Amino acid sequence: MMVRNVIKGKFSEKESLFWALAGLIMVTSPLYMDYVDKLSLLVGVTYTPALIFALLFIFVFFLLYRLSAAVYKLNEKMTELIQLNAIYEQEIRKLTNNAAVTENEDIKRSESEQDG
Repeated sequence: MMVRNVIKGKFSEKESLFWALAGLIMVTSPLYMDYVDKLSLLVGVTYTPALIFALLFIFVFFLLYRLSAAVYKLNEKMTELIQLNAIYEQEIRKLTNNAAVTENEDIKRSESEQDG
């Protein structure tokens, strides 16, 4: 599913690698339970599932931080684009008004030349 979304352009390659690595760690983690037990004793945690829960909690916070940073960047870009759009709309209105005034002046000049 992840590969399909990357191909369709709905998901970035960088994020897909992040999720693939997380999935790989989750799938292979039972193979390394002895190391997790040793790590929990080294850290001073007597209940190994508590260490696993703490590591997962840290992972979720890291994920939330990354997503918050991405949302912030998108909001900044959106604000900039909205401001640029407003400036361009104002310029288009000015050019349209100037073109209308010039056209009216040309019409009046041609009418006065025909009368004279």
